[in-house]
Amino acid sequence: MSDHIIVGYANTYHDPAIAIVDGESVFAEAIERSSQNKRARWQAGIGYTPSNFRKALARAGITIDRKVSLHVRSTWRFSLVERLFLMALGLYWKIRPIYGPLPAGVPSELASLQKVSAYSVKWFLGSVPLFCEQLAHATSRGRAKIASVSAVRHHLTHASNAVFTSAFEECAVMVLDGQGERHGASFYHYRNGAFKELAHCAHSLGFLYARVTTLCGFSPVQGEEWKVMGLAGYGKCVPEIEEFFRSRTTVRGLGYELHFPESCWAELAKLTGGFRSEDDKDTLRSADLAASFQEYFTGVVVALAKNLKDLGLSENLAYSGGCALNSSTNGRILQGSGFRALHIPSAPADDGNALGAALHEAHVVRRQVRRPKVESPYLGNEPDMEALERVLDFGYYKFRKFNSNGELVEASARVLEEGKILGWMQGRAEFGPRALGNRSILADPRALRMKEEINRLVKFREGYRPIAPSILHENGDEYFERYEFSPYMERTLKFREELKNRVPAVVHEDGTGRVQSVTRELNPLYHELISAFYRRAGVPMLVNTSLNVMGKPIVHGIEDSLTLFGTTGLHALAIGNFLIEKSS
Repeated sequence: MSDHIIVGYANTYHDPAIAIVDGESVFAEAIERSSQNKRARWQAGIGYTPSNFRKALARAGITIDRKVSLHVRSTWRFSLVERLFLMALGLYWKIRPIYGPLPAGVPSELASLQKVSAYSVKWFLGSVPLFCEQLAHATSRGRAKIASVSAVRHHLTHASNAVFTSAFEECAVMVLDGQGERHGASFYHYRNGAFKELAHCAHSLGFLYARVTTLCGFSPVQGEEWKVMGLAGYGKCVPEIEEFFRSRTTVRGLGYELHFPESCWAELAKLTGGFRSEDDKDTLRSADLAASFQEYFTGVVVALAKNLKDLGLSENLAYSGGCALNSSTNGRILQGSGFRALHIPSAPADDGNALGAALHEAHVVRRQVRRPKVESPYLGNEPDMEALERVLDFGYYKFRKFNSNGELVEASARVLEEGKILGWMQGRAEFGPRALGNRSILADPRALRMKEEINRLVKFREGYRPIAPSILHENGDEYFERYEFSPYMERTLKFREELKNRVPAVVHEDGTGRVQSVTRELNPLYHELISAFYRRAGVPMLVNTSLNVMGKPIVHGIEDSLTLFGTTGLHALAIGNFLIEKSS
């Protein structure tokens, strides 16, 4: 423990988050979890209440009577020149000739195009005082005081998140997202506790992906780029459509240029037979466009990674930014680039920058000694078991309480073997958008119907959306071609042809699966559960998807989880050492 506590604050208008670093103790949580407002858009600075601050500080071991200095580090740092430039010209006018109009669904106050950059900069900078005000209020009766407030460059927080959650002592770093203060891509070399800037690129693959998301009939404002990635598995790559994108893209070294003037989209509409609207129920109409663009996108990302590898700086690649959420692309980076090892953090997008800002302060600015190791993704809150017991005392729910983890695991494995869908809420919550065995919906992967039932009866989402396999790491090679360790469900790998029929629920339409490698070291209880299911069913994996319904964040508290249990097709819910089941 230290007398100086670092508080990282991701202050983008979407996906804000908080991280608290106190020596080896780390807490990190997206604000959407406590607010239960998906992506917590425009809630930065006001979505985290003093009560939540106090709980977060307590989770990090900072009690009200402990005298500490709090150092707040946010994730956008504009120079005076950048502020003047953006305020005068407007970021939108810079990107419009390349990417076209802003997507539908942008709040009405942004309708005036000249205000986009001014509003964004005002938000990024203005939310920090609001955040600090709430933090100060939370600590006003204690001995913790805010000692300093400063900011870190946006892409440097992405890079720090990637590096300091990895096992690498040195590595090349690639950051691809929508936009930093001025750039859509940045490249670094990390060594001896310092980052060396290699290159930046103004053009943005992230914005281009957002544009195509709109053309497929989805909303990038809602973060629905994932739907494009999932839909791609149902389409075919049409050479003419892929060439439309390739011919307007130039990759040179660590830079690239994108040329997509507004007039070009009419040509694409002819190639695709027209674009799908959000109201069009025929989702698969966009499948070929999604598949073709996904192939193009992967090609550009892999080419950049290969060019970075060709510099001969490192065998290791740390990759972050919103584009690093594209697991289909991630599964092809090692094979295509020549790097030997790839690390992508559990929260590579802007929420992860809260942790990146805090770790940058700790290990780059303050030069605190870091023992290279993979950071646990389980950095959030724990279930309030006292609250659960108070609810169960009412006698409404049928439940069993077990005296040991072994008893809980065996009973839960039996539920899964019987073909039931199980909610699983254990330990500290995952940091990032994906459930990794602590806030999960679990099922038997041998039953093809599980995908349809989970999507229709539990998640209430489109039927084409894939569900992921959690596999015992020691069995990964058995089920996947060119298996790679994927602890955060961050890459998609190809199933072995002869084993696809054994686990059809988790095999995507294109024969792949977004893999979570489960180890005893990272999550012993979840590893034990899958092992128990393996002994019963002969399959070393489970269906794993996040414990939420479409449009809502992953559950945060006991109330959230019980509400989901009572209003969806979940058959059972395991929280701590309690197994709750429906009467019928």
